Amino acid sequence: MQYSEETNISGNRRSSIGFVRFTLLLLCLLSIIIGATIIKISSNHNTYSDNGISLSGKTDIKRILTDSANSVGATDNVYVKIGGRPIGISVNAGGLIVLGQTEVATENGAVNPALNSGLKTGDIVLSINDEKLTSIFQLKKVLEKGDGAVKLKASRDGKVFEAEITPALDKLTSQKRLGLLLKEDMGGVGTLTFVTNDGKFGALGHYIADAESGLSYELNSGNIYETSVDGVIKGERGKAGGLIADVNRLSEPIGDINQNTKIGIFGNFTADYDGALYKIADKGEAKIGPAKVFTTIEGTQPKFYDIDIVKVVSQDEPEEKGMVIAVRDKELLEKTGGIVQGMSGSPIIQNGVLIGAVTHVFIQDPTRGYAVHSRFMYEYATENSEATALCDVA
Repeated sequence: MQYSEETNISGNRRSSIGFVRFTLLLLCLLSIIIGATIIKISSNHNTYSDNGISLSGKTDIKRILTDSANSVGATDNVYVKIGGRPIGISVNAGGLIVLGQTEVATENGAVNPALNSGLKTGDIVLSINDEKLTSIFQLKKVLEKGDGAVKLKASRDGKVFEAEITPALDKLTSQKRLGLLLKEDMGGVGTLTFVTNDGKFGALGHYIADAESGLSYELNSGNIYETSVDGVIKGERGKAGGLIADVNRLSEPIGDINQNTKIGIFGNFTADYDGALYKIADKGEAKIGPAKVFTTIEGTQPKFYDIDIVKVVSQDEPEEKGMVIAVRDKELLEKTGGIVQGMSGSPIIQNGVLIGAVTHVFIQDPTRGYAVHSRFMYEYATENSEATALCDVA
């Protein structure tokens, strides 16, 4: 009787142990199946090619972009829509830009009304008789309806001062003139680098400076416009080439500029944009070796062209010369000679990642130039930064 009970107890124990083993085995199998499914879903949601991110299933890319953008100063897993398209650029200084003084032909001979005004090249006329100035047309209207001297407010090196001028009547046009050479803004052509998910853009890769007035960081507001490349002036040793394009400033802007910085212009992109998604490179991700530049040399549609990254500068602070690039694409070399003015801002892709943008051309070798790291442009696009003037020819 005692032996029989021990036998039954031993059998029960063996049954319990077998059940536990079976349960554990079943749980392990389920864990492997679930894990493989998760890995597959994750892989589908984050694959990309040289043409941008390739999505399968219901990927919440908006959440990915928003979450990454909220990580200030970090570019890990940040995606943007790359540009490569040409843009017309118009920037102003918040008033009329003084280019110099001039004489006015009157009935009593030539006079210079602005001679003793203290105004000189590079000054910005902000207002006339306390009316803010935004256009030369507006200035003419104020002069037409007024009599006697006018009071001007102007700025120089960030400091505001007052000037007084008595207009002279031009005998040829019968219009009152101040004896000042003025312009409203300056324009040009560049290339869009990227647009963020929340509508911020980065372009150009370098600072805008006005050779006529000497102004640079004062030119910190304006607009960008759609444009089309009509032709190319081929670059050659000792002479920079350039893209030929018309900018219609009366058309609807596609964005407004609020920063003119040492690594590009930045602002709000106000039009719809469907550029392919690319990840912003992290520090150290750009390498010496083959890459592609995405740029437009005809019409409005950009293409990929082969280049080499021949030097990478490790930088902790934003600078425009973060890489040296060399064009090796036969088509691009044949049509442009290499890098030309107007290509500034063209995005550079390496291993499916946006690593930088074209900034300068070597004047003595148009097949080579500089590029800026994309992570710095992204930080400037999403944060306010101080500006420093640069030129786009090295």
